[in-house]
Amino acid sequence: MPTEPDHYEVLQVSPNAEPGVILAAYRRLAQTYHPDVNPDPRAPERMRRMNRALEILSDPEKRAEYDRRRLRRLAVQHMAEQPRVPYGTLYGEEQAIGWRARIARLSLGWLAIAGGLGVLVAALAMILLRGTSDSGGGSPVVGSRTAAQSPGAAVAGASSAPSLSTTPPPGGSGTFSNGTWLVGEEIAPGMWRAIRSRTCSWKRLASIEGTSDTVAGNGSSLTVEIRPTDAAFWSEGCGWWTQILEAPSAAPGDSFGPGTWLVNKEVEPGLWQNSDSSEGCRWARLSSLDGAPSAVSATGSGTSIITIEIIATDRAFDSWGCGTWTRVGD
Repeated sequence: MPTEPDHYEVLQVSPNAEPGVILAAYRRLAQTYHPDVNPDPRAPERMRRMNRALEILSDPEKRAEYDRRRLRRLAVQHMAEQPRVPYGTLYGEEQAIGWRARIARLSLGWLAIAGGLGVLVAALAMILLRGTSDSGGGSPVVGSRTAAQSPGAAVAGASSAPSLSTTPPPGGSGTFSNGTWLVGEEIAPGMWRAIRSRTCSWKRLASIEGTSDTVAGNGSSLTVEIRPTDAAFWSEGCGWWTQILEAPSAAPGDSFGPGTWLVNKEVEPGLWQNSDSSEGCRWARLSSLDGAPSAVSATGSGTSIITIEIIATDRAFDSWGCGTWTRVGD
């Protein structure tokens, strides 16, 4: 049986990392290893492992179970390397007792034998506390109210779609994932941006009553403006949504890659040229981010280098598979 990877090492975070830290680490690594920006043939496999790690560590129940498996694996490894130190008995699979009782069994003599392993034992006890204490762990940052919705892959390269928690985030939470969320109760209205994905699809719902939802707007852009009058917001295959609370800090004239970017704040009006269309570049100038039928001002695609004009009245610019865009003129 293949050895389960250390998901904390995959995302380069501490075993005690809070959900927000884990998400930030995933987003940072995705900017480097996503197949659309990294030509390395190993990038898709790296993204698959990152997606799996995010799926496990973002779900409190899955993370607690993984932590227990990880502790047992470390215990077995330690017993093989240092068989004279009675370490593994602390984490035996058949012991169904609380962490406080387990720690109470440790005698001073045992600690003296353990010696230099004190730091490791303390770290493992803290992880065990996360899985067995009612008060342990942070608040979840992922979830879906509607279990029937298919979440889709978090990013391109995922082997399978993450199974999302049914626990909703706190009202006004700064992040959420695929599924259906009530506006004003579970997510706040405003500007939201998703992690990169070729398969993102979303809908703003004016109503969720009756036999069918009332769609106020829909689209596939990775930045969306959710209105206060919306009843709910649904998305599939978009990965994580993060609220944009402040004006972006990037200079509008800087080069940019795939995604949906705000004109005049992140993208300066003018002539822009892409660097690579070998996978089929597609782009769109957007007059709004609410998914209205008139939201797309212009759109196009191609397999050769493209030069387009972004104008000051555009709300945003969306592209995928185009490499890097560089400003070449006014």
